[in-house]
Amino acid sequence: MPEEENLIFGRFKKPFDVKDLPDFPGWAAMFGPGLVWAGLSQGSGELIWWPYMVAKYGLFFLGWLIFYASLQYWVNLEIARYTIATGETIYEGFHRVHRIYGWFTFIVSLIILLWVGGYVSGGATALAKLTNFPAGWDAAGQTRFWAEVAIFLVWVIYMLGPIAYKIVEYIESLAAIISFGGMLIVVLLSPAVAKVAGEYFSGLVPFSSGFNMLPPNFDKADMGTFITLICYTGAGGIWNILYSFWVRDKNAGMSAHIGRVTSPITGEPEPIPGVGVAFPDTPENRKRWKDWVTWLWCDNLFGVFLNTLTIVLTSLLTFAVLRPEYLAKGAEALPTGFKLVVVQAEWFGHLWGDVGRAILYIVGFFFLLDTYITALDGVGRMFASNLYTIPGVPEKIEYRKIYYYLVTIYTVIGAITVLLEKPGFLIILTGVGNMFLMVIYTWLFFYQNWVMLPKIHPAGKTVRPGWIPFIFLLISAIMFTYAFALYINVQFLGG
Repeated sequence: MPEEENLIFGRFKKPFDVKDLPDFPGWAAMFGPGLVWAGLSQGSGELIWWPYMVAKYGLFFLGWLIFYASLQYWVNLEIARYTIATGETIYEGFHRVHRIYGWFTFIVSLIILLWVGGYVSGGATALAKLTNFPAGWDAAGQTRFWAEVAIFLVWVIYMLGPIAYKIVEYIESLAAIISFGGMLIVVLLSPAVAKVAGEYFSGLVPFSSGFNMLPPNFDKADMGTFITLICYTGAGGIWNILYSFWVRDKNAGMSAHIGRVTSPITGEPEPIPGVGVAFPDTPENRKRWKDWVTWLWCDNLFGVFLNTLTIVLTSLLTFAVLRPEYLAKGAEALPTGFKLVVVQAEWFGHLWGDVGRAILYIVGFFFLLDTYITALDGVGRMFASNLYTIPGVPEKIEYRKIYYYLVTIYTVIGAITVLLEKPGFLIILTGVGNMFLMVIYTWLFFYQNWVMLPKIHPAGKTVRPGWIPFIFLLISAIMFTYAFALYINVQFLGG
């Protein structure tokens, strides 16, 4: 069997089609992927785990916030760079590195996504508290009821939405704007926030608590939360990889030559080939490439910056409102168990009473539901992209058919898993798994984008990243690896 057809020990070597790089169509036309990334990122890290850590440990972790948030910028840059240069998703790039690496990342991703229903049930804790329905059920039963309803409705939306990416873009953009705007209004109006703002912002200065990653009074039972906090200060792991899909369906760079995923019920089919498209090294294409890379730097920066500001707001509200509650009441004032999005209601409630609490419950529900919606989109694309590297598959089955089959299958899986465990445990499972995956692919990017891509791409060194991304990606890789090693040491080796 030729090496390019060896599905375990070979590499995906099918040569790119060659076409010119499209002109950059303008900033307004390309606005979207960064905002979608910010909307997705405003999930469990921002709503649950940063509030948990700030309420319990005060200002200690805030000195790391800006540093942790900046790490994922450089990861996103290399994920999307590959896609705009080739029109392929990052998973096809993994298979070009080596089949073992491609299938490994694929399998790890699927295992992590088995537990993604935890995001729905996490958000459903808010609906259960808001409605107290079904009447007579306990909080766990009500949470699971609303989670099942939400999972079914999301599936219906996906089946009927004409273009899959548009569903994600609309929902994530709405989530990002509403959540950030709502938090900002409360912060500006709250007397409680005004009292602690000076102390809070002094703690926000990078490394103001020193260079130790854990406080002296750290509870080892929080190690899973700690690693999830770092991973989800931004998107994290699989969620960063999804940036590749959104950039592609936005028709960025060479992705303009690739079709989008459309509904088998309401959409028109668009051709999605089994191999990417690369551009030749010409003066015109070099100029266009610089335009696209400039867009990528700015789009990525917008998403990371907006998400970081959101964490600043949720942490500030927590320090002003939930931290005093924790000091007075103890663990019951922390977002845990079936109260993941319940205690945060006081962010709005201390200012607007029951009306404010009701608003936060609704906002909190959509904070986490949008993560599930994006994950469902991602799992369909992961399956299709990986299977499309197998010779003969692109000719036998449409990319979109694989996508919608998997959206349906994972809908069923999500409906089952929310019945099995508390939402917080499920979300931490995905956080630890995502950090493990991020450690691996961050290191492999040095080979994939600096060594392999210039060798196999017709434009050669034109598409190779420069020294600035190299240095900062190296810092990110070292920090992710150190944090994960610290987690293993404390959690399993008694360190």
